[in-house]
Amino acid sequence: MNDVEHPSQRLVEQRLRNRAMKALEALSKRDNGVRGVGLVEYVEQLFDVIDDDVPWHWREWTCFTPHEMHALAEVQRLLRAACTATPDAQSEKQFIGSGWPIRSQPSARQALEAMRARGRLREDVEEERPSLPA
Repeated sequence: MNDVEHPSQRLVEQRLRNRAMKALEALSKRDNGVRGVGLVEYVEQLFDVIDDDVPWHWREWTCFTPHEMHALAEVQRLLRAACTATPDAQSEKQFIGSGWPIRSQPSARQALEAMRARGRLREDVEEERPSLPA
């Protein structure tokens, strides 16, 4: 039985996996992804979940396959490079003009497709395999 106020570690990871998929959806839309969610959200959505500088160790989560983990690591690498290359980008137009949304889109799309192939995990019950459509 799941405790709503104190979810298991696995359930938290399942929820975060789904958040990573949402972030990849924006990253997969290139310039329209930036315009759709805004510059800050475009970048931070992924880093809220997939970031090696946070206390949790996303690379150890069992909700990702090795293929998904590798694909997510590549997107994280590209997004970090984009942030490093555009430290002064204050607007969506500046960031889009840098070309980073176009450069990172193929990897984001590949990661999203890998995750969609398995589907989404429920957020209320622990699952070994995704049971919800992507």
